[in-house]
Amino acid sequence: MTASGVDIGKLNDAAIRRWLKGGVTRDFRDPRFPELRLRANADRAKASVFLVLNESGKTKWDKIATWPSACIKTLSGDLPVMLAKRSVGNMVTGQFETVGCLLTWYQSHIKNNSTYSSSWRSNVSSLIRCHLLPRLGSLSLASISFVELDARLVKTMLKDEFAPNYIREAVNKLKVAFSAAAKLRLISTNPIAGYQVTDSIKLNGAKDTRLFETDLTELFARLSDSAMPVTMLFVLMMMFGTRINETRQARWEYFAGDTWVIPASHAKNKQEHRMPLTQSAKALINHYRQWQLKHVGKRSILFPGVKGPISIRTAHDWNTQIRFKYFTSHDLRILFRTMLADLGVDTMIGERLVNHALPVLLRTYVKSTLDKGMSQALEQYHAYLIERGFSSVAPEILPRSLADHGSAQTPMASGWV
Repeated sequence: MTASGVDIGKLNDAAIRRWLKGGVTRDFRDPRFPELRLRANADRAKASVFLVLNESGKTKWDKIATWPSACIKTLSGDLPVMLAKRSVGNMVTGQFETVGCLLTWYQSHIKNNSTYSSSWRSNVSSLIRCHLLPRLGSLSLASISFVELDARLVKTMLKDEFAPNYIREAVNKLKVAFSAAAKLRLISTNPIAGYQVTDSIKLNGAKDTRLFETDLTELFARLSDSAMPVTMLFVLMMMFGTRINETRQARWEYFAGDTWVIPASHAKNKQEHRMPLTQSAKALINHYRQWQLKHVGKRSILFPGVKGPISIRTAHDWNTQIRFKYFTSHDLRILFRTMLADLGVDTMIGERLVNHALPVLLRTYVKSTLDKGMSQALEQYHAYLIERGFSSVAPEILPRSLADHGSAQTPMASGWV
């Protein structure tokens, strides 16, 4: 009896092998790629790959490859380009008919491309859906010009009272979409190449987002009044100069012995980062672990969200909660690096503490010196923070300073119990 029906699963080699071996259904598809359909050959050793499209009210099947001779990952990745090239009704002399067609293609082009972060893809899709398509979607691609871009996008967003810097972001995302289409030869020329948003508007001057050492008292006060996880997130960033995305993903297993490890997959430069733990840091981390066990329950991560760690958006919302003036989470990192320099910490040690890349040969040759220097620098820096009132935020740490190295531990404040 001939197999019939459709099997649904993920479009990868392992899933395809299981489907063929099962011998039950004739076709296979992945809901993420509705235009691709696989049909098993008679001996179920191979499968024909079809592009299934609705053209002029009729469903048309075109064979484009045979699996496993063709790489299914490459085919699915190239699907947006294939669709754009085949959409004859939407293209005129090698170009999309409207700006909307190009933007819709670009949304599909980046949708499942994991080389871009999910937050970046979400941001691009939101800008296209909410601003670019409504304002530019119906514009003929042959008619787009700097003047039209200024009139239809920039001026209308200004009228709707969007901030100039946000308008710049919308323009930049539009330019990225056009650039991608031009590089893939989906349009013969890029009609907006060279346009700068500053041709139309004057951008706001950069806000003074810097944090200074004189802000520490107010910063400590805000942290003291915050919920425990909020406080702990930014205290760790202050103590170690880590990035917010690295810190929010911290797991208890990353704190082993005398070291906090940030895995390469979490680091911006994709290099594992190992930081020595001072006695003050160990006391702080141990206390937070006990607090979490008592009030939250046993968790594998320091800042649990609904699924896994808190989202980056939640982390940034927490940053807003502790503001007493406008500053970003990155300004905590800048303050950390500045204070290290002011304390006389060697530049190379400072760069390693913030996980800036060093030449491989140099990093390997002086590893022991760097490790010792990092430990000494953090001891000096944490002692200096305590001198400036850091104990008001984390009273369980040792109340020592550069002059007082007492070993007694202060009582815990009620907010930390």
